[in-house]
Amino acid sequence: MLKRILLLASTALLVALATTTLLAQDDPPQGCTVFIAGRNTTVDGSILFVKTEDDGPRDIDYLWYIPRKTYEPGADVQLHNGGSIPQVRETYAYFWDECPGTAFSNGIVNEWGVAFGSNACSSKEGSLEEVAARGDLVDGGIGFRLRMILAERARTAREAVVMATELLDTYGYTGSGRNLNIVGPKEAWQLQMVRGKQYVARRVQDDEVAVIANTFSIREVDPDDKENFICSPRLIEYAIDRGWYDPASGKEFDFAEAYAPERRHKAPSNTNRQWDLARLLNRDFPITWQEAQTGIMPVSVRPDRKLTLSDVFSIIRSHYEGTELDRSGFTETGEYEKTPHRTPATICNYGSHRTTVVQQRNWLPVEIGTVVWRVLDQPCSSVFVPWYLGVTRIPEAFHKAPESLYTTNRDLLDYHFNAPPETWQLDMESASGLFGYLAGLVDAHYASTIDFVQRRWSEFEAIQFELQPAIENTARQLYEQDVDLAKEFLTTYTYSQALRTLEVGHELIDAIEWYLWGTGVPRKIPPAMANKPR
Repeated sequence: MLKRILLLASTALLVALATTTLLAQDDPPQGCTVFIAGRNTTVDGSILFVKTEDDGPRDIDYLWYIPRKTYEPGADVQLHNGGSIPQVRETYAYFWDECPGTAFSNGIVNEWGVAFGSNACSSKEGSLEEVAARGDLVDGGIGFRLRMILAERARTAREAVVMATELLDTYGYTGSGRNLNIVGPKEAWQLQMVRGKQYVARRVQDDEVAVIANTFSIREVDPDDKENFICSPRLIEYAIDRGWYDPASGKEFDFAEAYAPERRHKAPSNTNRQWDLARLLNRDFPITWQEAQTGIMPVSVRPDRKLTLSDVFSIIRSHYEGTELDRSGFTETGEYEKTPHRTPATICNYGSHRTTVVQQRNWLPVEIGTVVWRVLDQPCSSVFVPWYLGVTRIPEAFHKAPESLYTTNRDLLDYHFNAPPETWQLDMESASGLFGYLAGLVDAHYASTIDFVQRRWSEFEAIQFELQPAIENTARQLYEQDVDLAKEFLTTYTYSQALRTLEVGHELIDAIEWYLWGTGVPRKIPPAMANKPR
């Protein structure tokens, strides 16, 4: 027993030291990466919305189901900065992927399959005080609650974009800048907002993959093309007034160039990730990473192949392997000298605490056709689990919190922004705690463990791919007879697979600890070894 305690203590210390070393980097790679694949770029014709959530290795994620709610006339929605807006009579249900204490790191998918997730994008705009004094922020503006309000009221992505622009025109946006991805079963949009009342929304085309890190990506803007663009009334005029765009230059208006600060638009932490996405999507992508750092990355890429789920999982696990940017010592035979998370600004990085791939298929009932493939912590050492929109129950481990959203007496803003301190303590009965611990353990001994861990998770994901057609065919047959029965079937399947990942996660941790320290001779774990070698 004492040996076990000492072993766990030494493991925790090594994990903490590995994290501390990574946090000490000059250019910490904390930034969300997104790509959205149009329906004509994927093997099955689905729209794929791929998003990392990167804040820090200690962040926690809870998955909640928020049912439909009704309100009395005169009810209000309280905004984060003190204002309020009128509430509607009835709100739609949605899943909320909560990251406690954060204003913008919350993923949402509503009952109609409309998904929301964002990228922080700095703008040239002034402070909150300056913008408010100018009259472009009303009642403190709108920020944290925006995507929730849209999820509660919109049935389609386009409807959500229109609602968002109306709210921005009225209240103004609070953040310096942000790209809000709004992706439904039929179409996808990216709404890029500047503090105050300037914005542009662009529809992702069916034959492209939109790529973005943490700087504005929309370049060409056509205000007359109402099918593909929705712009603030003074978007170009305002940029001219501020000296950010000069029509006399002979250059076409470029939104990203006009509104993004050069230091962020050309920052390697952004351009390198955009370039990595592009080169993984198209092997013949003509721009080098050095050229990308001059701020010329396009809004989208046309892939050189039809994309599968496996393709996008692989892309989101990238650390620049095989390129000059990689610092892990990665070899042609797939060996690592050290963790790739020491490399600055990787797509998969030490700050990743959640990654989702929302698979949208409008030819299926939305409960079956919208699937959120969800992974906790670093994607390279974790596993994607399919969560169908028709799910009605979530295992407690995936929202195990010191204070539950389902039982709290506090209002939403107080609950979310003032979570109990113990929220961030390690809890191995929590999915976030388990996968966070596993990720830290792998990072501390990446070269010795990663093949072993990835082999086990790839087996799990391969089974999900193989089962998916049969599961969905059965669900569709049940759906035609009884919608609730179909949803119960999907719930049972999703529930069981989610719980199975927790079992495997514990098995992997036990195996790594035993093999590295239990034998007294730390060395690489063979990928083919049994999960429990004792």
